[in-house]
Amino acid sequence: MSEIITRDLPKSDYQTIWQQMHDFTHSRDINANDEIWFLEHEPVFTQGQAGRPEHLLNPGKIPVVQTNRGGQVTYHGPGQLMAYCLIDIRRRKIGVKQFVRILEQSIIDLLAEYNIEVNTRDDAPGVYVKDTKICSIGLKISRGCAYHGLALNVDMDLEPFSRINPCGFKNLTMTQIKDFVPNITIPETANKLDKILKHNLTIHSMDSAVKPRNDETRRNEAMNQQPILRKPAWIRSQLASKDKIGKVDKLLRANRLTTVCEEAACPNRGECYNCGTATFMIMGDTCTRNCKFCNVKTGRPNPLDTAEPERVAQTVKLMQLKYVVLTSVDRDDLLDGGAKHFAQCIAEIRTINPDVKIEILTPDFRGCMDNALDILANNLPDVFNHNIETAPRLYKTICPSANYELSLKLLSTHKKHFPNLPTKSGIMVGLGETDEEVMQVMQNLRNNKVDRLTIGQYLQPSIQHTPVQRYVAPEKFQEFAQIAKEMGFTHASSGPMVRSSYHADLMN
Repeated sequence: MSEIITRDLPKSDYQTIWQQMHDFTHSRDINANDEIWFLEHEPVFTQGQAGRPEHLLNPGKIPVVQTNRGGQVTYHGPGQLMAYCLIDIRRRKIGVKQFVRILEQSIIDLLAEYNIEVNTRDDAPGVYVKDTKICSIGLKISRGCAYHGLALNVDMDLEPFSRINPCGFKNLTMTQIKDFVPNITIPETANKLDKILKHNLTIHSMDSAVKPRNDETRRNEAMNQQPILRKPAWIRSQLASKDKIGKVDKLLRANRLTTVCEEAACPNRGECYNCGTATFMIMGDTCTRNCKFCNVKTGRPNPLDTAEPERVAQTVKLMQLKYVVLTSVDRDDLLDGGAKHFAQCIAEIRTINPDVKIEILTPDFRGCMDNALDILANNLPDVFNHNIETAPRLYKTICPSANYELSLKLLSTHKKHFPNLPTKSGIMVGLGETDEEVMQVMQNLRNNKVDRLTIGQYLQPSIQHTPVQRYVAPEKFQEFAQIAKEMGFTHASSGPMVRSSYHADLMN
């Protein structure tokens, strides 16, 4: 499947970019990479192919441009993020309506990270906050390729929308992310949306390649589709300050490092960044497995970056961290599952930062457990963590490439080899398990000498992932924590927003 290339363009006038999109689309061949262009426009009203002059109420000095995208009139201007999606949907086996849904869902996924509850409408593409519109979508399809895309209101002057009937709707009010997130920036928004769009497009393309979606398939999917549960009030994450996000992101980009905070869409990213911390995801951002709960992309990973351990160590020093968590994607393509790379990262961190405590959150080392543990024995962490994830009954549907008993064996074997080194594991709730199953998993972990436990609410990263089956109340999380204490766990962190590395330093 074609790579999706991102281009961050400077603020531009609309007609110049329209012509470039048109030329790109009409000159590309079947081997051309897909692209996403992010930019802002100078003030302009654009009139779609179905546009009617009566919807232009009082444009004033702002130019009006006729364009070939679908839809009615809208406004573009500084502070609005344009995401032009130049995608060969025919090659990706994505229908036009499905492509629109992917764009809408990507905005829904993005705004969920800011706790902005949104909805879509059957009569008009786009994304809405109740009755106000926050994102418009307009497309042109030529030779099986889509161009134009979406316009997301981030931090802009909304007054020009009052000079038109936006998208052909009288009295439609527009809103923007700034109304909910005062410190929002265009670069931050573009960076998040880029990852989400690529992930959703890749997943849909993989699904289409594996299983042709004929009319009967679509009917069955519709019949089996479950209603999406509304997030309760207690599912809220702390927003990071603009300065802290910018500082940490700039440092990570400069050192070509990946954090699980972004890749797995962790709801605590803001809180951790506000504290100047991050959990490093080593060995790339592409996983060899396709778990139905995980937001990390799947596919064929790149070869290991031998310079990564030193970069991680240097970044730990620059961030002045006292506690570091190292995790990774599954690397079933490696004979040792990536154990040597973990060990090298630990060694480099300790060389430069001798006082830093290190926790590793590892894959299950399927097929190479003994070899992996032997390698790690020469560079032990301070805490060994491996997530059990969910009840064994759900493994086939939630994490089909994993094995419940193998995960327990990994934790048990590590404890036998290194009895004085704490072991840790994590459970997600909301995937369809019962309270009794949660407690049985807890007991199985204790039976295998696991010392520390995290329990958190599963949140669906996108529409392609397993839907949330229930939202567990805070009182139930408190009950789980009390039961864990009674079972003998030395530390138990249990709450809706808890994740495996959440406040890991406080467990020491």
